Amino acid sequence: MVFRESTIVSIIKAGVYAALFLPFIVVPLFLFPFATSRGFLFQIIVEFVFALWAVLALKNPVYRPKKTALFLALSFYFLAVLLSTIFGLDPYRSFFGNYERMWGFFSLVHFFLFFVVCAGMFKTKEEWARIIKITLIVGALSVAFGMFQFVGSLVMSGSAPRIMSTIGNPAFFASYLFFVCFFAFLFYVRAKLQGSSEYSLRFLYSALSLVAVFAILATATRGAAVGLAAVFFVGAALLAVFSKKRALKIGAISFVVLSLLGVVVLVSQGALFEKPERITQEQFYGIDHFDAPVGEAQSVPFLSRIANISLYDVTVQTRLIAWKSALGGMKESSLLGVGPENFILAFNKQFDPAFYSYERSEVWFDRAHDIYIDMLVTHGWVGLIAYLALFAAALYTIISLYKKGKLDASHAFVFALFFVAYAAQNIFLFDSFSAFLMFIVALAYLNSFSQEQNAPAPRGGFVSVSMLAVPLIGVLLVSYFFTARPAAEAYFISKAESGRYDIHQTMEYYRQATAYHTYGDNEAHSRMALAVAKYIQGVETKELPSGVEAYLDEAIAALKQNIDQTNQYLLLYRLQLSDLYNLKLSRTGMASPEIEDIIRTSIAISPGRMEFEFALAQTEFLKGDYQKSIDILLGASAKNSDHPMPYWKIAQAYHFMGSDEKGIPYLEKALYLGQGVRTAKEVLWAEKYYVEHEDLVKIIYIDQRMLQAGVDDAEAIRLHMNMAVVYAKLGKKEKAIEHAQAIAQLDPSQREAVDNFIKEL
Repeated sequence: MVFRESTIVSIIKAGVYAALFLPFIVVPLFLFPFATSRGFLFQIIVEFVFALWAVLALKNPVYRPKKTALFLALSFYFLAVLLSTIFGLDPYRSFFGNYERMWGFFSLVHFFLFFVVCAGMFKTKEEWARIIKITLIVGALSVAFGMFQFVGSLVMSGSAPRIMSTIGNPAFFASYLFFVCFFAFLFYVRAKLQGSSEYSLRFLYSALSLVAVFAILATATRGAAVGLAAVFFVGAALLAVFSKKRALKIGAISFVVLSLLGVVVLVSQGALFEKPERITQEQFYGIDHFDAPVGEAQSVPFLSRIANISLYDVTVQTRLIAWKSALGGMKESSLLGVGPENFILAFNKQFDPAFYSYERSEVWFDRAHDIYIDMLVTHGWVGLIAYLALFAAALYTIISLYKKGKLDASHAFVFALFFVAYAAQNIFLFDSFSAFLMFIVALAYLNSFSQEQNAPAPRGGFVSVSMLAVPLIGVLLVSYFFTARPAAEAYFISKAESGRYDIHQTMEYYRQATAYHTYGDNEAHSRMALAVAKYIQGVETKELPSGVEAYLDEAIAALKQNIDQTNQYLLLYRLQLSDLYNLKLSRTGMASPEIEDIIRTSIAISPGRMEFEFALAQTEFLKGDYQKSIDILLGASAKNSDHPMPYWKIAQAYHFMGSDEKGIPYLEKALYLGQGVRTAKEVLWAEKYYVEHEDLVKIIYIDQRMLQAGVDDAEAIRLHMNMAVVYAKLGKKEKAIEHAQAIAQLDPSQREAVDNFIKEL
């Protein structure tokens, strides 16, 4: 049996076209669907078309890509990624990555294979025009969905949201849209220059380009805003230098000058270097502070987010600290880096407790949010140079082809602006599937101008089944073990995470997931531990339901397996294990001899982290040694006095010791530093203390916090009654009436009593 060569060519091209639709495709069946569904489908498509291409390329040299500057630069980059994978801190993790990002070497190399197939199969201008048009159609669908989100929210809530379309993240959506914006503009210009009579088509291209720009702004992504600013500046500079039209040249020069002046004004007069002042603790507990009216919500938050830029912004500061920590953690691996997906290992290695001054919840950074820092840390100097070489090769190719007359001015202009935008916005971001796919398409399109733009002439006519059998069987095996099985595991983890099942069925789904034994096992084990912990914390009785203690032991064993199989600097599993041991201690009274060893080892591994001192203090607290718990927490607070958790836990320890007067100062400091109150019961003792000591202002403050934490109607009535009386004593009649009216709303039967109270005021 034989197949026509032309049939195989058509199948390969259809596969490439299908891959271009993936940014619009989301399969919600999997864990992290925005990453996994595209990643799995892309792997299957690319493996299949690459196998077919390899058969054609072996048979007919015309299908082989030429060794152009771009091809060599891309080969060098992926070689650098491979070397950093092999010699990094955790090669297994680097090779396969994880479900959240799908960015291990195995996933990444498919982009290189995709480039090779595109470079080998698509030669003519017409073929590439078809690829770009398909990409723009997909982009138009994504933009339309994003605008639906924007308008829908504006109509329903009166507020403009940060849109993300089907990409799943506003920043990633903005990054993806640069391709749509520039190449729609290119096709508009080409149609206009060629004198096309299809005005509707020209209108569609121009409209898509303009709406894409608006959509980029509507994502409220600062990196994208910087990318746009860089594009306008570089575009104006290019026009100022190369334009032959006097008016256009003068306008471009004026824009460049005004842009530079604007930057000077922003730096000198703006809030860029303005450090916000923190109010004192005394001011924080002043009644004028917490009674101040809340500012009005911004109806256009996406514009204010872009406009309000400061070096002292929480996001900026956490990233600067993360960069410093990660760069310090990769010093021993400076040449090849710590490996893909291992940024968090370098980050943990030299974790700086100053991080807690700005962020206490999201403290496990797996990315630098700057592609160049990311490259340096994960791929070393070799990888960073290789990545920069991609842009250098693109620039060289644009200039070289333009000089040779193979690339016209409009193509050269748009290619240059696209790569400028991509490079600029990545100062604040990192590569994601949809954006990187567009980057590869742009490289392949530019590369096509370096090759003879003639369609390959099929030779031999037919391909036998025997020639196809071996590569296709190989593809089936690779797809089964490295894509289908991980996909099945992601599916069962997603079912377990859905929240639709009881703990018994949930555990069964986790077991089904780990039965596939893929790189997703660590994720399954970690999430199993979280599910068990959440369930047990929700059980109000001390005695656990039948079988649940066995689930706890199963989760502990799973986390131990994670720890044994991963690098020691992947500390999250150690912290989860510590928490499970403490949970078991709180429920069974059984103290594990392993817990202190795990915690103290973790403290030694990453001395800057405070979470493990909190876990150790909790162990001592559960064992009844409150003073030892307090001593540990005081030691932890010395690492960063801005972290509220040590003071919060010290306050609770003193309360359990019966020393509320010692605990109150620590509680007040914790709340001042931003500690949240999960349940009203946590601070009920403080309310009683303030009532006994007639501290009227703090009674109001603590009652407000209890209301915010959520209480039933009866408790809410009591709290409003307290505040109405206290406000009356303080002479604040309007606030007293406000809380009295709240009582009547909750319980209309008390309307008469409320009216009498108001009359007495």
